[in-house]
Amino acid sequence: MRPFGYRLAWLLVLLAATEAEAGPLLPILKKEPAPLPASIPWQALDQHSRELALGVVEKPTLAARGPEETFTCKPDQYFWFLDHPDRAVTAWRRLGAKCVSITPRGEGQYGWSDENGSEIIWQTVYKTSALRLWYAEGKVRPGPVMPLVPVKALVVLTHVPNQAADGGATVQHRTELFIQTDSKTAGAVAKMMGTSATRCAEEGLKQLQLFFSALSWYLDRHPDRAEALLRDGDR
Repeated sequence: MRPFGYRLAWLLVLLAATEAEAGPLLPILKKEPAPLPASIPWQALDQHSRELALGVVEKPTLAARGPEETFTCKPDQYFWFLDHPDRAVTAWRRLGAKCVSITPRGEGQYGWSDENGSEIIWQTVYKTSALRLWYAEGKVRPGPVMPLVPVKALVVLTHVPNQAADGGATVQHRTELFIQTDSKTAGAVAKMMGTSATRCAEEGLKQLQLFFSALSWYLDRHPDRAEALLRDGDR
């Protein structure tokens, strides 16, 4: 299970490569300004958050959507993982999954990096009980001999708590991803990956959502494991 930072970093590169090879996953208007997504409550954002979001969404390289999923869980626990992705990594590792690290950077920021010099830093710039926006920025090296690619992204995560027929709680969530990148290297990545780029991008979005939903579902089914998986201390 690759965690959020890894998936986001590769999504930024893969989706840029997809555009270069086979066209965007969703239509992006390049000759006219792209319509602002209705899923973002623009008037509710403070000035700084609005400027960050608009900087990506107004002129995106491309955009994509993840699948709509509904799963049983304790909504508060799911929301806690969204706010503490590093602790979700710890829980996955204790379940036996191999995860790269997510590092808290202070002031609500989290980071991911690798040995090739890639680094992505993201933060929550807006959240309610039904929506949150993650803004990410950094550089990604698609391969050891390739240059670093600067990227900016906005992830729109809708998450609607509800009640299941049996009286339990569920969450329905879905991601939207908007990317802006200087994609001079995208053609080389596309050539390297061929037609698999689109499939990899779609799988990456699914895995990004699964990182949070599957762990929340598991702890709902096995509440006795929560203390062991979520305690502070060793990884």
